[in-house]
Amino acid sequence: MNKRLTPLAVYLLVAQTISLYLSGTVSAQRLVSLQPKRAIELALQNNETVKKAEKVVERAKANLRVSKAVYLPQVGLTGEYQRQKDGDIDDRDYLTRAQMSMLFAQFGEIPRGLDDAQEEVRKAEIEYERAKKEIVYATRNLWHNIILTQEEIKERGAIAVELEKKLEGTKIEQTQRRIPFLRQLNTELELSEQQLALNELQRQLDVDTAELISLTGLDPLTQVVLSRPLPDDDVTLEAAVELAIVNSLDLRDLQGDMLRQERLAGETLWSRFPELTAEARYKDLSVLLEQQAGNQTWDAKAIYDPVILDRERDGASLFETNPRTQDGWELGFKFNIPLYDGNKTKNLRSREVAELERMQLEYIEKTKSIRVEVRRDYREVANARERMEIEEKRVRIFEQQLRTIERVLDEVTVEIPGYQGLTYNDAFQAQAQFTEAQRVYYQTRRDYAQAKEKLRETMQWIK
Repeated sequence: MNKRLTPLAVYLLVAQTISLYLSGTVSAQRLVSLQPKRAIELALQNNETVKKAEKVVERAKANLRVSKAVYLPQVGLTGEYQRQKDGDIDDRDYLTRAQMSMLFAQFGEIPRGLDDAQEEVRKAEIEYERAKKEIVYATRNLWHNIILTQEEIKERGAIAVELEKKLEGTKIEQTQRRIPFLRQLNTELELSEQQLALNELQRQLDVDTAELISLTGLDPLTQVVLSRPLPDDDVTLEAAVELAIVNSLDLRDLQGDMLRQERLAGETLWSRFPELTAEARYKDLSVLLEQQAGNQTWDAKAIYDPVILDRERDGASLFETNPRTQDGWELGFKFNIPLYDGNKTKNLRSREVAELERMQLEYIEKTKSIRVEVRRDYREVANARERMEIEEKRVRIFEQQLRTIERVLDEVTVEIPGYQGLTYNDAFQAQAQFTEAQRVYYQTRRDYAQAKEKLRETMQWIK
């Protein structure tokens, strides 16, 4: 006679699929064994969020190169052509010049366009680092969830196997009228609770595994096997605080803002510098000193524009506006010295210095906040570990209590102090307490893992 396959047996076959993959029985899908370091590397390489942040950095750097293009040699060619005919006279006129210029000196404020481009790169790089850290944290949290879920499935599966054996024996004893029918129902209820938990865990494992595959950029049909749990971090409270301060992207961003603000405060003094323009020319070579419009920035530029192709025009022509050749030399300059600007420069500096001092206070405040937050999370890890250890003891106590009650109810001759006058209601209550204790214990294990990762996030530590 064929033996009927029980629901638990069917479940155990599903739960053991991973081990079947390792033995080579499943060939339809590719099997990948992941280590924590490799999973994080794949997530950083393939995740779309990180890639988008990287492209933002590339775009910002390209924009910065555009802003710096003026500091490189500029070469061009200009030409003009004109033709007119009056009777039998065909008059043609053309001129072609090469244009070569080079910005060889610049002083005063950093140009606003260049300053904005540099800030865009700095901010984009910080956001890129932030995106990478968030992906690492997400990968590590998923790793913890999957490992703990697999461990819980294994532990609950072992309990369910024992319960199924116990249920088979209970059915036989109940058939022989040796125990009441309620004893069988209690065992079935306990087994059903374990099967429900196992089914929920298996579904959660499927979701978490799919999310891990998505984060790492693996093929959706890939079957993933995690090699081992993540190791515990061996770090003292003092070291955790220092790591948090060193790794903080917010502090890094604020430090960059303060350096820029120090420069802006210093650049206000250029408002007292005379407005100055100058030009020196010898034949086709010129040197210009000009102030950029709207900025306290001066550019010194060398220009060479020789004539390549020329046809002279009639000197008396109405069309001639500039000499065709530039001989000799020319020198000229213009300046304007501000004697009193209504305290504009003084007030500008006061404004920038006040903003710098505000940033410095914000830096101190944020540093203090990080120290407190790290301490809080560090202590929470210790709290979570102690709660987990207590709940583990509670599970053993309630399990022992349940088994003792069952033994007393099954064997009337057994007398245990404190367990007289028990009914099956006591067994049902003990069963409910044991099930709840199991649930709380497994949750505290997850809380402990989350507390450790929360501390890592506060430290912004991804190694």
